[in-house]
Amino acid sequence: MNDAIALLAISQLVCLGAIFYLYTQVQALRRLAPVRRAQSTRVHPLPEPTHLAAREAASLAARHAYAASPVARRSPRPAAAAHQSAAPSTLADRVNELGLDVPALARRMHKSEEEVRLLLRRQGIAG
Repeated sequence: MNDAIALLAISQLVCLGAIFYLYTQVQALRRLAPVRRAQSTRVHPLPEPTHLAAREAASLAARHAYAASPVARRSPRPAAAAHQSAAPSTLADRVNELGLDVPALARRMHKSEEEVRLLLRRQGIAG
């Protein structure tokens, strides 16, 4: 029994020694590893106005979406019925006369209703 305990203790010491040896080898490899590269001088951070260009593209897409789509329109408002005889000159006039389904437009544009209303206000369209 004593021999078994002695062999177990020796094997544990050998395992601990092997783990320590592997640890020192890994540390040596880490020291010899190349330093992580710094950012290249050719790489520059993008300026902030890039998201504004995306907003302009979304605005253009919105104009095309509600100009050509009958889905984004509601039935005419009673107040606008009096002005139906006059031909609307701009898209904003047409949309204001016919009414606009903001939730449907927001779903088609994958935007929130708040964003669509803000976009419509900027374009001079009452939404």
